[in-house]
Parts: sequence; structure tokens; C-alpha cells
Amino acid sequence: MNQETKLIIGIPTINRADLLNDALIKYFEDFQNTEIFIIDNGNQDLVTREKKFAIYRPESNLNVSGSWNSIMDYANRVKATHVLMLNDDVYLGKTEEQILYLIEWNKQYGFFNSYCNWSSFILNVKEFNKIGIFDQNNLPNYFNDNDYFYRMQLLETKMCYTHTLDPIVYRNSMTIEKDPSLNNNFMQYRQNYINKWGGLPTQETYTTPFNQ
Repeated sequence: MNQETKLIIGIPTINRADLLNDALIKYFEDFQNTEIFIIDNGNQDLVTREKKFAIYRPESNLNVSGSWNSIMDYANRVKATHVLMLNDDVYLGKTEEQILYLIEWNKQYGFFNSYCNWSSFILNVKEFNKIGIFDQNNLPNYFNDNDYFYRMQLLETKMCYTHTLDPIVYRNSMTIEKDPSLNNNFMQYRQNYINKWGGLPTQETYTTPFNQ
């Protein structure tokens, strides 16, 4: 018997409570029976609801990879099967029925992505446990999605791109717009990716990290 789908929503955030709060009010209606788990790296004033909602505020910024890992760890602890990961500067505009329908009729896929730069994606928790955590040491904020995509390719994870996950409100890099200093180490992360995989995304030459 197939395991019943248990979906949670994960949203990392640091400085865009102004955008996230508007989206959360809508998500509370769109996902009334789906737990929403927030990683608030900026100790912001966020709207809440009484049930199926949790916020974790770490002592220091976990960055993107660390936040995603923390959300996936939480998913394991609550025995979720899938995580819908959302950026804090988008509004998805779909309902839990639509997302569950997508998963139920495509159980063969371990990963679903939008066409909007990893702003909205679904990761199967079992597949995450197979692939491993996001690289928060070498690629905490940039190229972490490329790194994970390449690792999924190496493990032959079945992936699906779908317009169902395209947010109806999509804003690119609004976090950086508010605090450009978060972009300071971009070139270092770029080099870290090259060191790890022997080339930039789509130009990788290694099949193991650092060719080891």
C-alpha cells in the first residue's frame, strides 16, 4: 500500500516580512489543513494562526541551505512525506487540493519544480534522505540549488517541472534588494562550486564532490 501523502509547507525568511505576511494571510485560506513551518532568520514580526503553524527563530542566520535543511529535518520529525518549499517574496496562488493532486498523480517523481528559479518546489522527504542535506558549508546561499540539482542527476532522481508550481506573484531576489550585503560572497560561492564539481552548472566534470 502506498504511504498516504502528508504535506507541509516550508518558508525561509530573513527580511521580507512585509511581503511574506501578505502571502501568509492568503496561505491560511489556501492551505487550511496543511502545516506551515517558518524559519525566521531575522526575528521579524510575522502573522500567525493557532493551528498547523510553527516558527523557528535561530540565534544566527542559517542562510538558505541551512534553512532548507532545518525545514527538511522538521519534516522528518513530523513524518511528512513531501515539503512544498516557498520563497518569502512570492505568492503561489494554488490550493492544498491542487498540490496534493499533483503529488498523488505523479508519485514516481522525487522532486517537482516551478519554472521560476527554485522559488517554489516540492521535495519528497524520502528522496531528500537519500540525496543528503543541502551544502551549507561551501554553498550556503548561492549555487546550492545547482549543487542539489546536479546531485539529483547523479542519483537519477526523477524530476518534474510544472507550471502548477509557478507562483502567480513572483519577485526575484527581493531579499537582496533590501540588503545587498547578502550578495557579497557570490563570487566565492561560484568558485566553491567549480572546486566541488570541476566546472560551473551544466559544465561539471566530477561525479564525486571535489573529485574524491
